[in-house]
Amino acid sequence: MRKQERERGMTALGRYVRVIYEVARKDLLVEARSKRTINAAFVFALLIVVVFSFVFGEQVGDRDILARGALWIAVVFGGVVGMSHAVAREGRNGALGGLLLAPVDRSAVYLGKVVSSTVFVAVVGVLSTGFVVVFLDYAFPPDTLPTLLVVVVLAAVGFSAVGVLVSVLMLHSGLQESLLPVLLIPLVVPILLSGTELTRPALSAPMTSAWFRILVTYDGLMLVAGWMTFEYVVEG
Repeated sequence: MRKQERERGMTALGRYVRVIYEVARKDLLVEARSKRTINAAFVFALLIVVVFSFVFGEQVGDRDILARGALWIAVVFGGVVGMSHAVAREGRNGALGGLLLAPVDRSAVYLGKVVSSTVFVAVVGVLSTGFVVVFLDYAFPPDTLPTLLVVVVLAAVGFSAVGVLVSVLMLHSGLQESLLPVLLIPLVVPILLSGTELTRPALSAPMTSAWFRILVTYDGLMLVAGWMTFEYVVEG
């Protein structure tokens, strides 16, 4: 009896994971074909770094502060612009409504969209790092690059967890996608602060551990909150 229950549980888990995979795959394939969302985020992140270069390049003496600030502002605002385009696309096509008609767990739909959005935001983060290196003439210390990559991925997870939920809430409340930055940016301030501090060279081990805990805790809280409330948000 217990063996059969375990098998049914594993089968249900397999279907749940498959839904997550298919939703994420669908979103990434749509974006790979249109490239509208990534292009919008790409251009916006590039413009932010270029503006920082021309406006603050000669006035800010500490290139490290300038580079870190430009990087994380480009990541956050580039991600917001890209997500705004994605919201507008799904709102016009009614794609989300059709997806929610499928007989699957809606929390799996949420996690699938978080996965695809995480990939998108992480790509924006990598591109923004390249822009900072080229336009601000700043070279990140080689020993900090693995940490930088981990921080970008963790930041992308937290940003996507809250961004997907806010985006869906806007679609179902009838608000314009132009209001997304107003709602989303205040919610991702912990990501902005953590990312800026964790990419500081020679940050002490206790401070690195503390900021990592803040970032991971934020990611976990946002994921759990989104997973628990997504079904109620889409029904509202």
